[in-house]
Amino acid sequence: MQLSKIRIKNYRLLIDAELEVDPKTTLIVGRNNTAKTSCFLCIGNVLEGNPISFNDYPLLIREDFYTKFALFMEKKLSYEDLCKQIEVVSIDFLVDYSLEDPNDNLGALSPFIIDVDVDTTTALIHAEYRLKTDEKTLWALLESSYYKDGAFLPNEEAHNVLADNFGKLFGLTVYAINPNNLEDKQVKSQKELHDLFPFHAVPAERVLGEDDTHNSSLSSLISDFFDMSEADLNPDVAEEIKRLRAIVEKANNDVQKQSDEILSAVVNSSIGFGYPNIEELTLGVTTQLSIDDQIKNHTKLSYISGTANESLPSSHNGLGYKNLIKMEFLLAAFAKDIEKRGVACVPLLFIEEPESHMHPQMQTAFATYLEKFLCKLSTVHIQTFLTSHSAHIANTMEFAKVRYAQKSNAGVIYKNLNTFAQANSDNIDFIRKYLTLTKCDLFFADKAIFVEGASERLLLPNMIEKCETAGVFGSCKYPLSAQYYALIEIGGAYAHKFIPLIEFLGVPCLILTDLDSVANRVGKDGRVVKKSVVVSQGETTSNETIKWWIRRNKNLPENDTSEIDLTEITLMTPDDKTKGKCHIEFQMAEDGLCGHSLEEAICNVNRKYYDLGDSISEEDLEFKGKSKTDFALKLIYEYPNYCVPEYIKSGLIWLNSQRVLE
Repeated sequence: MQLSKIRIKNYRLLIDAELEVDPKTTLIVGRNNTAKTSCFLCIGNVLEGNPISFNDYPLLIREDFYTKFALFMEKKLSYEDLCKQIEVVSIDFLVDYSLEDPNDNLGALSPFIIDVDVDTTTALIHAEYRLKTDEKTLWALLESSYYKDGAFLPNEEAHNVLADNFGKLFGLTVYAINPNNLEDKQVKSQKELHDLFPFHAVPAERVLGEDDTHNSSLSSLISDFFDMSEADLNPDVAEEIKRLRAIVEKANNDVQKQSDEILSAVVNSSIGFGYPNIEELTLGVTTQLSIDDQIKNHTKLSYISGTANESLPSSHNGLGYKNLIKMEFLLAAFAKDIEKRGVACVPLLFIEEPESHMHPQMQTAFATYLEKFLCKLSTVHIQTFLTSHSAHIANTMEFAKVRYAQKSNAGVIYKNLNTFAQANSDNIDFIRKYLTLTKCDLFFADKAIFVEGASERLLLPNMIEKCETAGVFGSCKYPLSAQYYALIEIGGAYAHKFIPLIEFLGVPCLILTDLDSVANRVGKDGRVVKKSVVVSQGETTSNETIKWWIRRNKNLPENDTSEIDLTEITLMTPDDKTKGKCHIEFQMAEDGLCGHSLEEAICNVNRKYYDLGDSISEEDLEFKGKSKTDFALKLIYEYPNYCVPEYIKSGLIWLNSQRVLE
């Protein structure tokens, strides 16, 4: 059996968020502050039975919360209606047990199966923080904040009283619900829920044992070995642990006896203040020594050289390795706890930002081998949840496992990238391979810029800064340079393949590509072929992204092969260049000429740097250098006051003005 879906309502930014859970590993990615950690915290609070605070209650529904209580205190809303109408924090768990043998014991899931339909193979569990304070107590708590001298005069203190007492007013109730009849439900205990979903959370703030003020993860592991019964020990280490215990026990006894004798003699020889006298008991000393405590508390991880047989302290090793070792210990302990339960359950493991302190290759290795590592640790299937800001982890995981947290003014929703993959089967292989090869950070950006090649990639940050300095972005508080944009280098032949993904993610996107004007020419073999020509002689474009865009504007099928006239492209209006959150820009005429690549456009508007006069033709703009990268670097360092081509400026102005939240 496995958890297949989670639905959270009214917890922080999660107003109504549904998370489809992968059978093995679910990776939640997204920009900062998109409720990735909140999902884990909500689940953890419910499974632990912890109260929640008013800080967890969404800002979006607080006004309605205050209004409902005011109506109750004004006696315009009954206590029963208040309980029904007030928005509560809740979470639904959908468990799929379709793969179980009908004769198997469903263990901890059994209390939550209340339907009698033998064909139903899902269990629905609902937990909510509902108003638990009775009407009389609630009234006594709030009366002084809403009434003065018998008159209904609510004051600001009323909100504070509700906020301060939120955890006391609302208590957790767990229900088993019949998935075939949602009105059919039974109250269950929080312990039954906890037994079904044993969970362990590895937070991002992992103490790595870097100095003596931190608890060593190895010390806790040693403590577990001393405290664990022999039957629970791993067979691989059982004999060694028993040997260690025997040595410690003998040493404890020997040291205890000798220390008692020596310390008693020392104390009796040192008395000189009249006590004890001869008529009283002889003073003795008994010490409570425990060598195993010394082993537990003072055992630290060290690293031994394979050649010199010398050891170095843990602090001499990199934080990335230490983080990995720490997680391995924590996961091993969780797996051992699961194995001991001996009942069917659905273990949940939460790991927040595992990439902490890891270099990119280690992050990739972690994402690749996590499931294999867990399988080695435990025979019980563990479902794992990860949050990450690492492009290396995100792009290593299969699309089917990735959930994108999209934030809007209405809250956060979790988008299943597998849904996108199934709907875009033609593009998905290319996108997956490209993301894997480039490790781009598209999943974590506020905005995205797709550029043609290396020149644009090198120049764009500088051009954004120049536009900001020149004031073309206006008086916005956070201009584009202060926003987190992903700069993705992908040519005009492929940029359009990413547009469906951009639309799915809802990220504002600017595509800067080349006009790539071509015309029919007769080749050496006598056949007509398309040759690159200056824009004034162009008949159409060879740029696949521009052609894709035009076809979409005209509602033509993507596989349409009809030729697109170049003038149809150059006459596109700003509205024609914008579709939803995507905008495309390419070279345009400036000073009477139009280049058909970035380099030509730059030369055109910076003629003095390239020995070009006023009376030149488009042929004079042709880029004849060997390296476009060298061209870009030379422009930045030798001509820092260069002008930005108008098409790039227009695109950046559009992107700067786009709102991330809607």
